[in-house]
Amino acid sequence: MEEAAKLKCNFVVLKIASRCNLNCSYCIMYNVGDDTYKKQPKVMSDKTVDALLNRIKKHCLKHDIKIFDFSFHGGEPLLAGPEFFIKFIQKVKEILPPHIQISYTLQTNGILISDEWCDLFAKLNIFIAVSLDGTPAANDKFRVDHAGRGSYKAIVSGLKIAQRSKALNYSPNILSVINVESDPTEVYNHFKSLGVQSVDFILPHQIHEEKPLSIYEGDINFEATPYGDWLVKIFDQWFYEKKPRPEIRFFDVIIACILGMDVPFEYLGGQKNEILVIETNGGIEAVDSLKACGNGFTKNGVNVATHDIDEALENELAQVYSMSHQLLCKQCSCCPIKNVCGGGFLPDRYSKQNGFNNPSVYCKDLTRIITHIQNAIIDCLDPVDTAVLEIKKLTYLDVRKSIIKKMNVTAEPTYLALLEKFKQADQIYEKNIA
Repeated sequence: MEEAAKLKCNFVVLKIASRCNLNCSYCIMYNVGDDTYKKQPKVMSDKTVDALLNRIKKHCLKHDIKIFDFSFHGGEPLLAGPEFFIKFIQKVKEILPPHIQISYTLQTNGILISDEWCDLFAKLNIFIAVSLDGTPAANDKFRVDHAGRGSYKAIVSGLKIAQRSKALNYSPNILSVINVESDPTEVYNHFKSLGVQSVDFILPHQIHEEKPLSIYEGDINFEATPYGDWLVKIFDQWFYEKKPRPEIRFFDVIIACILGMDVPFEYLGGQKNEILVIETNGGIEAVDSLKACGNGFTKNGVNVATHDIDEALENELAQVYSMSHQLLCKQCSCCPIKNVCGGGFLPDRYSKQNGFNNPSVYCKDLTRIITHIQNAIIDCLDPVDTAVLEIKKLTYLDVRKSIIKKMNVTAEPTYLALLEKFKQADQIYEKNIA
């Protein structure tokens, strides 16, 4: 594939700890059927860190990358201990060229946050985000410990420590997996009551075997968009309320795309996803959410000890992920809002029958929220501006009818075989570990 030769990575998700002190029922690392974490070190070793940073140095120099992002993940990354972060960042200073601008983020469940941790985050310039799913009831339905007890109190205790920290001097971003059974306005108002300044709402990762949806099958007048409706209720309050208000990246990205801009975001838009995951054993893989596709689905035999970053990008799964907003199925390529939606998040497109040759399981929901936001934006714009932007009001049914009409005269994509190569995840896993 010609475009694959142009791929690069400027962001790595570091799985520095492969265990967690929570046991969230929806967790893609531990509770969707992928048990490969059991064969990996509990914490990333110094040897793996050294190899990784030397590979990144070579990659950045080859591709003239001047900005590079590290995101510490797990499991629970704080289980790696303070010394890991001190040594890691010192090694970055020693190994990576000084002209490369480095940024650090960390995603934590918040339970272990303390004043000492906050002082260290501030000293090392690590920006932290906390996972919290809303109200106590919404959060504790899925985010539980290994004894099945809710985690809300412990998470909020850590969050408040971070918010009060004079060293950090900011309120951590919140990553919130949508619980569609919760009241969306209660969740949003609860975050505001906690002093949250930024929220990332994400859809729970599901493949088609778990939640089969298709925008072009069944009764065209039937709308089942529970996640879209959930987001619409929050948007309507958020969009029209006075500032300052919390930032909600999901909405901000949709608005930017509607206005003709494009920002890197693996869930939406049209840009390449220049991200790779580094496991605790040094394995270089595509995004960890793809673990939902099958046991060992992301395993490819590529490791920082033996392979360059460019070699990892030659892996076809890494290529499909990186170019997921360009490698759309036929249905998505016919969609009038594809430049905003980008086909949705790649793992949510997967089926064992067709690989990635599917729309997202959330296709209807994304159509619902995107058209709603586009119509709200148009109401705020001068007609001249809407003409320049070449946007118009769309209903949910407008989108569906447009897709059906174009599907009849559109050929299958030339890359169809690549999308369908990933059928039957278990067979792929057996091949990869052989």
